Amino acid sequence: MARKFIYLVLALILPVGVFIFLRSFGKNEFSIPVYYELGIEDPSLGCPYLYSAPYRVADSILLRVAKTNYSATLLVVDTSSQVKVGLKRLTGEFDPSEYQLLFPDKDPAIWDHWCACVFFLRKPWSAVLIDSKNQIRGYYSPNTREEMDRMIVEMKILLKKY
Repeated sequence: MARKFIYLVLALILPVGVFIFLRSFGKNEFSIPVYYELGIEDPSLGCPYLYSAPYRVADSILLRVAKTNYSATLLVVDTSSQVKVGLKRLTGEFDPSEYQLLFPDKDPAIWDHWCACVFFLRKPWSAVLIDSKNQIRGYYSPNTREEMDRMIVEMKILLKKY
């Protein structure tokens, strides 16, 4: 009987002790990758630029398309109705003052060049996440729910909303 009592106490106290230990000394820190930290690996892109390491999107390009500096910038090239419906989820998850959502403007030739040579968007990706340091943090295909979920989670990590 005493042996069962000891096992019962251990079974109850041990998980509580581990929880308190992890809560006190642990730190929940998640990270998302920074793309092109070592520079651009594929110089055969057909782009006339010299890329430095670590690669950052040029301020001159972001300031042409962006209003001000945000903690996150999401550039979405696909403007289909399915993608726009998925992007409406962002308004429920985030404060609009924390991020900006950009769509291509009227000149498709410039945007095609920028998507290929500046943002490095390739199929099946149609969205790119850029942080406040102009680093590319993620590529997404927001026409599926799974990709939208991944994008929202990574934006929460970037904005430290977890």
